[in-house]
Amino acid sequence: MAKQNTKSAATDLQNLFDPQGYQDIFQSWAQTGERMMGIATEAATRSTDIASESAKETFSNLREVSQVRDEPADYGKAYSDFAQKQMNLFMRTAQSMSEIGQKTSAEATGLASQAGEDLGNKVAANTQSAANTATTAAKKAS
Repeated sequence: MAKQNTKSAATDLQNLFDPQGYQDIFQSWAQTGERMMGIATEAATRSTDIASESAKETFSNLREVSQVRDEPADYGKAYSDFAQKQMNLFMRTAQSMSEIGQKTSAEATGLASQAGEDLGNKVAANTQSAANTATTAAKKAS
């Protein structure tokens, strides 16, 4: 009779780990990775758009500054205007890139916090289920 209880307990111990519970955990990891990649690609896309627009504006400014002028003094004014336009462009670009960085950081932090909480709950549930199964198996064996 004790042999049967030991065999039953061994079978119960094999069932300690619920495959569905671990599948849920891995699926949560995958979903978090997918959302994190979405955040990263959105930030990269927006950064690329900003850089592209900045480059286009720079080329336009270069086209303007390179035009032939009638008076020598006009060249000094053109260079001064070009430098001012480029400084303004730099400031706007830096501000836009900073905003993207801040938004991306906030979204990633929120997602990581949510994922940590979700995964913690799932792991705790799986651990509790395994503990309950182990307790039942131990009771059967004794």
